[in-house]
Amino acid sequence: MLVRAASALVDGALTGPVLVSVEGGRIRAVDSDPLAVAAAPSRHLHADLTSGVLTPGLLDLQVNGSFGADFADATPQEWATALDGLAAHGVTGIEPTVITAPLADLHGAFDRILAARESLAAGADHPVARILGAHLEGPFLSPERRGTHRTEWMLPPSPEHLDTLLAHPATREVLLTVTLAPELPGAIEAIRRLVGDGLIASVGHSDASAAQVHAAADAGATMVTHLFNAQRPLGHREPGVVGAALADDRLHLGTILDGQHVLGSVVGIVMAAAPGRVVGVTDAIVTAGLPPGTWLTFGGAEVAGDETGLGRRRDGTIAGAGILLDEGVRRTIAAGVAPAVVLASCTEVAARSIGRDDVGHLRPGAHADLVWWDESWLPQRVWVAGTERLVPTR
Repeated sequence: MLVRAASALVDGALTGPVLVSVEGGRIRAVDSDPLAVAAAPSRHLHADLTSGVLTPGLLDLQVNGSFGADFADATPQEWATALDGLAAHGVTGIEPTVITAPLADLHGAFDRILAARESLAAGADHPVARILGAHLEGPFLSPERRGTHRTEWMLPPSPEHLDTLLAHPATREVLLTVTLAPELPGAIEAIRRLVGDGLIASVGHSDASAAQVHAAADAGATMVTHLFNAQRPLGHREPGVVGAALADDRLHLGTILDGQHVLGSVVGIVMAAAPGRVVGVTDAIVTAGLPPGTWLTFGGAEVAGDETGLGRRRDGTIAGAGILLDEGVRRTIAAGVAPAVVLASCTEVAARSIGRDDVGHLRPGAHADLVWWDESWLPQRVWVAGTERLVPTR
């Protein structure tokens, strides 16, 4: 398969024209030589994209659910619907996120995530979003910064609790990232253990001081979960979680791109202050992709999406985002952030943050997960492993 594009995201910049050749579901070559691109025989082109931008597929590393599926307890059919709907919006890889719950419930969630991933592999001919690994947000969080998490289910990150969590076979198979508060007793030791086991430790739902965040990075933490939200804010004498995250080059900064959790202008400041470290996410919940006012259960309580794209509890508490990542891209670009920076945050930077070079990049050897965007930043064509899927008219 050959795809010619007038403009494409390659190594963090928009360049073009390019010719992308695909073989066996992977990118074989990306040619940016103008003469070679122009000389590609039209009869051999699968797509000749004379406008818009070609990018790698979007990677959402914090997504709790969508299209009526809560990834903590989704049925096989709900998984199929959500993964299909996400791919139709250009999201070709996700880290399904499970929030604070009793440990036995978490084990069940990871059983279902593993089953969904295995089912996806068995049905590889149908192009849907990939499951990159699971993100556990809790239960080792600060009650002072609990957000929508239930305090009665929170636990200290003790060796005993980690033993119980990690002893479950499915957990060890699919778990990729653990969000925890580094100021909790035993948290630094827990971070060392998680990292030593090959997992990613992320600072989140935390009232930590800057010194405690730097100590977490010393212990091996490499991420911050939804910067600004449910964490000690930036202060001019105590930098808090936000200040430490911005200052510490060892940390990637997960940042919600809905323009509600963090204003788009502030996202622009963050991306300028921490170039190449910001990972655009949605924190989407079960209501994402559904009409506003659809009440469903998430995290043990009811939620619905509002007209702005926020998921809210009955009492008005924000419970997550009700948008998908392509909408986050549009909102952030509309706020004035350079398109290449926004797109890279949701593809290349996201991939680097989880140590992957086979997704999120237009480069030889990577999976041929591609999105073609029109001038309004709407995905018009999507490929997963080189197989094109239908995209609804929007």
